Amino acid sequence: MKLRLRYALAFGALSLSPAFAADIATPAPGEATLAEQPQAPGDDIFGFTSPSDTGNVGEKSFSLESTTRFGKGNGLYVTPSVKIEFGYAIAENVWVALSPFVTNYRIRDVAGIDNLSRTRFDGLSSELIWRFLPRTPYGLAASFSVEPRWAQLDGVSGLGVNALSAEFKFYIDQVIIPDQLFAALNLNYQPGAQQAFAAGSPWVSGSATNVSAGLTWQITPSLFVGAEVRYLGVFDGAYLNRTLGTALFVGPNLTVKFSEKTALNIAWTPQISGDANGVGGRLDLINFERHQLRVKFASAF
Repeated sequence: MKLRLRYALAFGALSLSPAFAADIATPAPGEATLAEQPQAPGDDIFGFTSPSDTGNVGEKSFSLESTTRFGKGNGLYVTPSVKIEFGYAIAENVWVALSPFVTNYRIRDVAGIDNLSRTRFDGLSSELIWRFLPRTPYGLAASFSVEPRWAQLDGVSGLGVNALSAEFKFYIDQVIIPDQLFAALNLNYQPGAQQAFAAGSPWVSGSATNVSAGLTWQITPSLFVGAEVRYLGVFDGAYLNRTLGTALFVGPNLTVKFSEKTALNIAWTPQISGDANGVGGRLDLINFERHQLRVKFASAF
């Protein structure tokens, strides 16, 4: 599985390399000037896949993001998590944010997981995004992000833990057809460790990866529809030491812009294939869920 993941990462990088090479070249006389550059909407128009935008200097933002993971085996498994994000563009191409989390777990009759029904505060995260490649005359832009996270609940069982992680993210997006078609690619790596609340419990390290790509079509100035592919992996050890499971998610998304700076994005990706280490079956329902649904309302001011 680790070899397959490396192939996926390499394929994603190589597929954009010709466009990247062309974009960093100096435009010839008569080509698009800065004022004529094709622009991408600054909202989450790709679903789970993030854009590279960092907003205008001094711009503040607020978002309410609900991510629901549901479906494991034959039992009931529903875990909606709410992220409340406060963001600020502190400089040109630099954006920071602080986010508290609240998560609900409803688990019943799922093999290997205790029944649970409760809602808890689930820690905090902060994020720094640096857009190191501003939008070029060819419509390409790229950003790097780091998001440290402190959590109080185990991501699968919902039991109380102390968990520390940091997600490193690489975003590329491209204006394919101005005001019509947009594409994005994300490469994410997240090492971390967690400790159960029980006295004497050791810290256990792990890591995760996420390779995702999205394509979005602008139907009207306020309506976008798209689809994305996401390949997720979880590993024992902070450095992708041993593969525990992988899963491929594919699904549609919809974005409605209520104004220039306010939008609603809805994304749904069911798992279409997966592989849990040492467990047979077409899907990995040990480490992942059958479905992941995200609803995000965001506003800038």
